[in-house]
Amino acid sequence: MHFRLFVALLPALFSFANCFNFPYEQIQLTDKDTVGNVDVKFGSTAGPAASGDCKIFPGDTNWPSETRWAAFNTTLGGALIKTLAPASPCYANQPNYNPTECSTIRSQFSQLAFQMENPNSIMSDWLTGATCPPTTNTNGTCLQGGYPVYVVNATTAKHIQAAVNFARNNQIRLVIKNTGHDWIGRSAGAGALSVWTHHLKTFEYLPSYRIGRYQGRAARVGVALQSFDLFTEMSNNNITVVAPQDQSIGTFGGYMQGGGHSWLGSKYGLMADQVLSVEIVTANGRFITADPTQNQDLFFAVRGGGGSTFGIVTSAVIKAYPAISMSSSPISFSTANTRTTPGLSSDVFWSAVRIYFADLGRIADNKGFVYQFINVGAANNVTTYTLTATYYFPDTSATQAQQLLAPFYSQLAQVGVNLTNPSPTFYPTYSSMFAGRGVNGGAGGQHFIGRLWPRKTLETPDLLDTSMTAIRAFVEEGGYTFHSVAYTPSDTLAGYPGSSNAVNPAFRVGIMHVTGFDSQLAQGDVNWQKQRYERLNSFTQRLRDATPGAGAYMNEADIQEPNWQQSFYGNHWERLSTIKRQQDPSMVFYAHHGVGSEAWEVKTPDGMPTQNGRLCKVGRTPSI
Repeated sequence: MHFRLFVALLPALFSFANCFNFPYEQIQLTDKDTVGNVDVKFGSTAGPAASGDCKIFPGDTNWPSETRWAAFNTTLGGALIKTLAPASPCYANQPNYNPTECSTIRSQFSQLAFQMENPNSIMSDWLTGATCPPTTNTNGTCLQGGYPVYVVNATTAKHIQAAVNFARNNQIRLVIKNTGHDWIGRSAGAGALSVWTHHLKTFEYLPSYRIGRYQGRAARVGVALQSFDLFTEMSNNNITVVAPQDQSIGTFGGYMQGGGHSWLGSKYGLMADQVLSVEIVTANGRFITADPTQNQDLFFAVRGGGGSTFGIVTSAVIKAYPAISMSSSPISFSTANTRTTPGLSSDVFWSAVRIYFADLGRIADNKGFVYQFINVGAANNVTTYTLTATYYFPDTSATQAQQLLAPFYSQLAQVGVNLTNPSPTFYPTYSSMFAGRGVNGGAGGQHFIGRLWPRKTLETPDLLDTSMTAIRAFVEEGGYTFHSVAYTPSDTLAGYPGSSNAVNPAFRVGIMHVTGFDSQLAQGDVNWQKQRYERLNSFTQRLRDATPGAGAYMNEADIQEPNWQQSFYGNHWERLSTIKRQQDPSMVFYAHHGVGSEAWEVKTPDGMPTQNGRLCKVGRTPSI
């Protein structure tokens, strides 16, 4: 009797998978909508491989006519935007020339808020070819460059389905943008049709949710939610979910699909580890669910196998946790003199840095996360360098955090770095740490390099020596900023179903994600840029040599990463390649260094690794 009553109550106690879609997902493209409209007819995953040597480009004889674009816009209910380069109002020869608007653009172009709210702009203008920069020279040259020529302002699943079908049926390049917070150009593309998902923002807390072997708290999330949105929802619902560090980042596109790290990486794992289910539009234009019980290959691939590659996610269900506290504590030491403290000698400084790196495993084992920089006084003219770091301890009191850091401060004192172990700042909830911050900061054209640093290289003395030699050269000789975020997103933390996803295996044995960057590389002429990159790469290679067999985090990596299949995907590459061929034989979804992209290349006019060029099969040329 009691058992029967319990079974009867189950539907009331738990939310089950696939019970609801968000309202915007309930508006879908149907077979009836495609009758007599070949441009938006559905495709087949069993269809032929991509035909033609190149994607169709504006000016080609088979580029869709204005009439067909207008018909497509009718199907979309007016959601199609014909775009010009974002700074085009600054140029007298452009149809939208407007000096007043240009002044606004020039003042805001370098800001994150401008880039993410513009339908076709991205955070790094350099990746578009920088063919139309904001300027006071009204007689200058403005070209579309790597910016898409049309954008679908997607507010329904139907919009996305129709865009995928239109691009596939006409062999037009398709790109996807939410915020454009991407450093390798996946949200841009010359001659492309872009799907702008930025307005698909909805959140629903599910106190009890069950799917497969998972039973517990969850949240249903719209794909466009940004980090600041999630912190608001955490506060509103008294819960914790994994969220990006930068408040502007869109969470469930490239961030989640590339892995996604956060302050909670040593407690709950990566964002890809949180995903229980996704709603997704696939290359054939169909809107489907992928989870542990259906479309399992696709479910595997979108959780770590890379964004803009296997489909367009519209929403997901992710794990949620009880509200937790956070304690944080900063540290800084330098070779520079201050008014009250003499600078450290170079040898003492690097001895202290060595202690810092060697201690990271212990910090991670206590669920800690560390955000660290080694900055130089002046690029390529190094006279001083400074380490700054902030330690974060989730679900830990200030007293406990201070006690955890005490051994580290003691070791620093032994080499002559005498610092006070301060009382950490305590936040009663994780969400309160970010209250009122919102989106701020600048967009830029920095050239990233990245490496996932294996834990063993910092815990084995000989390997630590090798690591220190490479890191020191990167800073002292190279003059570059060395940045790392330290955490351990192990398979154990990933749990179910996270431990069976496509996340780069290098994450699971890593202790820190390292980045370095050259803020000057994107400036100057092409020869200057190539020389700057060759120099940066020579020092980056030392980091790679110090970590043989490791990898890199695809979302924050060198756009020219060598051996990128191994670096970004590890031993998942073969399975991901098979899934890509099965799911997207027509190569609808292309992303730079994404799965399947090895057969394609962007033919830029200057040979630079930007999106300012036609997308063609490797070794092929367009026939116009």
